[in-house]
Amino acid sequence: MAVFFPSLMGIGIIISGTLLISDWLRRLFPKGNLRRKHNVVVGTYGVVEDAVEAAGYHINEPWFINRWLRPRLTYLGTAAGCITLGSISIWAGRRLFNDPLGLFYRSPWATGIGYGVAAALFLVAVICLALTLSYRSPPGALVYLVRETTLGRIVLPSGRDHNAALTRIEKEP
Repeated sequence: MAVFFPSLMGIGIIISGTLLISDWLRRLFPKGNLRRKHNVVVGTYGVVEDAVEAAGYHINEPWFINRWLRPRLTYLGTAAGCITLGSISIWAGRRLFNDPLGLFYRSPWATGIGYGVAAALFLVAVICLALTLSYRSPPGALVYLVRETTLGRIVLPSGRDHNAALTRIEKEP
């Protein structure tokens, strides 16, 4: 019991620190307005699509609904950063586990957290490396990840693109 509660408190501190870093990064790279506009566009398209399909027609999806590939160097840099941070996470977890004066001495939480964070970062690195290598024609699973997650970038039509939302409506057979 004496090891469990300090370890649990340490995990809370680590999670709080992670959330602070996440909030700081969101303030550093503000894209909330673009994300909100994209959510409105996707929601509007969903309502229109449901209405058109209820009338017995089919509407083609506009080009700006999905996210698009980022530049290849972005994926390569993200992979390198994730590998570096994952390696540091493993090193820190092992060091905390073996530090006789530390809070996590011989606590399985130290290595567990270190390996868990590293595994998640290495998974993101593998996905980014796969996107880098298959940039011209990624497999279907990677295309899905790009379209549905922050691996892809949001592109909205400009004010000059008056026909961007026009799609073809066809009668269902």
